[in-house]
Amino acid sequence: MSTALMDGHFPVRWAPDLRFGEPLFNFYAPLPYYLGAVIRLFGFEFIWVAKILFILSSFLSAVTMYIFIRYLFSSKAALFASALYVYAPYRAVDLYVRGAMSEAWAFVFFPLIFYASILIAEKVNFKRISLLSLSLAGLFLTHNVTTLMFLPFLGLWWLYLIFRQKNWKIIFPFFLSSLISLGLSSFFLLPALFERQFIQTKYLIVGYFDFRAHFVALYQLFSTFWGYGSSLWGPVDDLSFQIGLVHWATLIIALILGLLLRKDKKLFMLLSFLAVSFFISIFLQHNKSAFIWEAIPMMAFIQFPWRFLAISIFLVAITGGVITNYFPNRFKLFYFILILALFLINISYFKPRSYEEDSFFEKFLNTEKLNAGVDLTKDYFPIWVRNDRVEYFGSPRAIKGEIEVLDFEIKTAKGGGRINVLSNSLIEMPITYFPGWQILANNQKVNLSEPSIQGLITFELPLGEYQIELDFKNTSVRMIGNTLSLTCLLLLLALLGYNKFYAKSD
Repeated sequence: MSTALMDGHFPVRWAPDLRFGEPLFNFYAPLPYYLGAVIRLFGFEFIWVAKILFILSSFLSAVTMYIFIRYLFSSKAALFASALYVYAPYRAVDLYVRGAMSEAWAFVFFPLIFYASILIAEKVNFKRISLLSLSLAGLFLTHNVTTLMFLPFLGLWWLYLIFRQKNWKIIFPFFLSSLISLGLSSFFLLPALFERQFIQTKYLIVGYFDFRAHFVALYQLFSTFWGYGSSLWGPVDDLSFQIGLVHWATLIIALILGLLLRKDKKLFMLLSFLAVSFFISIFLQHNKSAFIWEAIPMMAFIQFPWRFLAISIFLVAITGGVITNYFPNRFKLFYFILILALFLINISYFKPRSYEEDSFFEKFLNTEKLNAGVDLTKDYFPIWVRNDRVEYFGSPRAIKGEIEVLDFEIKTAKGGGRINVLSNSLIEMPITYFPGWQILANNQKVNLSEPSIQGLITFELPLGEYQIELDFKNTSVRMIGNTLSLTCLLLLLALLGYNKFYAKSD
């Protein structure tokens, strides 16, 4: 991301150093990596950029949860909910086992989206619609898979708010916010959707990534086992899928509270929403839900059913806020015991397995090894790549005929130089073909030939000397996406400005 931005490529779609370049950010939500590139500008080494991003994801998710629950209940309730949210074992899995950067950042937006939704339910104005729109767009641009998991639960939350307010008219501002958020995210969402046909999506859902291999056994939700390994086939894994002991205690207290105060309709409705949503999130992790996964093909791209733990933890955190709000004053000590137990039990999970020497990170920061494809997945291989065995070369070469490269430079989304074609030649460029790449030879557009077996750009040139220019152009769908995003952003800013001016006038 940093390399691409420094090369003037924006919005970033192409990752130049992965093998011969791949359209990574055309399909992989880019927001956390834009933030990382900004942090990088302050002079931090890349490993510290990653650490800072993980720290910020935890801190900001605690802040957004606190704001949400503080609005609903009290500071005391918000503090407990935030603690449950941040100190859940699954959060440690994301941070210290999986290193799941994008999923860690998705936690920031869950509470913000619920908070903005309840603000709209209580009073509709454009400022609140804007907050929901920006929050949803943030999630869309942070993690595709988590967005796919979260949206049905957001729908349930909206349904709960409609019944709570007894006002079906709030469907319209929810719908409007969704449209604006889609517009804001269009520069990424439209190409990701309509150009998906150009990548080998099979690598995202087969083999290790087949969801059938990663269902959670019921006992694993309660087990305190901890490991730094992988999710494996069957009920025995090398990492933890527990909800958390204090989190389970919170749910039990909520059940008792619901039974004791069942005549409180508002409390009953809220606990019912949380209970139903939590059950669904747990059920979708168990193999008994396989028929749902089979019936909805898009769910295969979630890959790991246990990813729904993110939703489960979010719901438990809200539940923690609910029960704290209803604690009588005489139970203050019990409240502090729960927080202390949460910290003491789970803090041991929030640490690395070991510390590595700098040489360990070299393979992740070494361009030559990235070019060679060392330890890289094939998630976004263009369909033209028929042989994934990398034979790397750094400048144009002749497949047929003979050429002399006088000078040549390749950056992220452009390149060029002088080539002397000594005989009619079929030339291969060290760039993976993907729609949008264009070549000019002496200012004349060149028709591209069939990509090579490694999926690289090829073209024919007759005898002569040429000034070659390479450019990664926007396709029609990318141009439409960029235009929609810019238009929605300007419209949003204009309406917010008008709203602020109008409020001052009043």
